[in-house]
Amino acid sequence: MVGTVYQFPPSVKVRSGDTVTMHCQLNEVQSFCHTVAWVRVNPVSGIIDILHDTNIRPQTKDEMEISVCHASINNAMVQDSGTYYCIATDREHMYLGNGTSVTVHADSTVMPSVDIMAFASSNNHDSVTLQCTVGGSAPSQVFVHWLIGSRKENGQTLVVWKEGEENSVKTQNNVVVSAEEWKMEGQSTCVVKFGGWTFNTTLHHYDIQDTCYPLVGVTRFFALVAALLFFMTSLILAGRF
Repeated sequence: MVGTVYQFPPSVKVRSGDTVTMHCQLNEVQSFCHTVAWVRVNPVSGIIDILHDTNIRPQTKDEMEISVCHASINNAMVQDSGTYYCIATDREHMYLGNGTSVTVHADSTVMPSVDIMAFASSNNHDSVTLQCTVGGSAPSQVFVHWLIGSRKENGQTLVVWKEGEENSVKTQNNVVVSAEEWKMEGQSTCVVKFGGWTFNTTLHHYDIQDTCYPLVGVTRFFALVAALLFFMTSLILAGRF
């Protein structure tokens, strides 16, 4: 009979400083809890971390026949958020649990930063992209939507992350509106909900930024030509040609 591994609870949400306990049930798997490995999938980068410091309670002799293994995260922090999997093996097969999603909310008085801007199309000006960027808080704790006039728009939420920089994780929400609606409504508001707080940041139609990619491309071209001419002139003066 093929064994299976079942994890529970499927998800858990706690505050910073709390303890998270996960369970891994081994069904028809000839293995022991002290050989079970636990890994975490980072919710932002997707990187898999092997947990070496997880508090895995060792089994006693009386518990050797118990098929439920436990792992705890003491004094959980926001960066402990992610999906945890237990992995067991009976030397012939490897079994992967169904995962436990862990979300750790920060108990912090530090408020997130909110930056808002608008961009016109580089080729035609029939649409406008509104962008709201939230930093200083975990993406799992931030909820963003837009108020365009009296209309609510959820937009598209992305997580911006730079490898090796834990504090560089930001939540970015984008929404595209027609230029006609943008001018007619006059303003749009980014609404950020965080830890029971609500922040409103308003952008007016005269704050729009025109991004002229053709002009930028031409400028870079002439800059490159000027650099090459300077380099060739230096070689000629040095007597290499």
